[in-house]
Amino acid sequence: MSFSRESRYRNIVSTGDGSGGRRGVPPTLLVGCIALLLVFCCGGVGLITGYQTERVKTGKPGLEALLPCSQPPATPTLDRNAQVPLRQPGAMDNGLELTVINVQRPLKVQGGVTLPADQQFILVTVQITNTKPSGAAIPVSPTNFQVKGDGGLAYEANPKTVTIPNLLTEVSIAPRKKIEAELIYQIAVDDSGLRLLWKVGTQTRTFILEK
Repeated sequence: MSFSRESRYRNIVSTGDGSGGRRGVPPTLLVGCIALLLVFCCGGVGLITGYQTERVKTGKPGLEALLPCSQPPATPTLDRNAQVPLRQPGAMDNGLELTVINVQRPLKVQGGVTLPADQQFILVTVQITNTKPSGAAIPVSPTNFQVKGDGGLAYEANPKTVTIPNLLTEVSIAPRKKIEAELIYQIAVDDSGLRLLWKVGTQTRTFILEK
């Protein structure tokens, strides 16, 4: 039996293998997927925009600060010329860091030490840290420290008439080490606004002892 060319073409097109032939994607399913994708995209944009708007209103960190790939905030530069408050550290360019832990005024001294009526002792407790990770030990001397008040007088550390066990002496501090020591000053009773001046080389830092 023979078929015409037109008949054979129609049979191939209309009676192909139903189990292995391609099936087209229903148009309704395609439209639904596109609509769902648009909903997610619009929702994400709205969430980010709303978050940023709320951040501006409340002053809270932005979304970029919460992302793992965001850059860390810049570290503020410490003003080496600013006066350092009590119990806060002040750094020097050579790697040393000083904190005035406590001030005792007046310091009552036992024994036969006498002072004029217009003078008194004060005790300044300091902590000095070598912040360098390695290298040579850094020397520290009580001659590097002066106390000045509003009266304009300058007082030298550790008068020879008084001594205590933890008095600051000539010492070198190794990297990553710290010491706690004390300084004694003989000052005028009516002097006020006391400041501790720490001089290392050409650099001097001022620490507030009292307001």
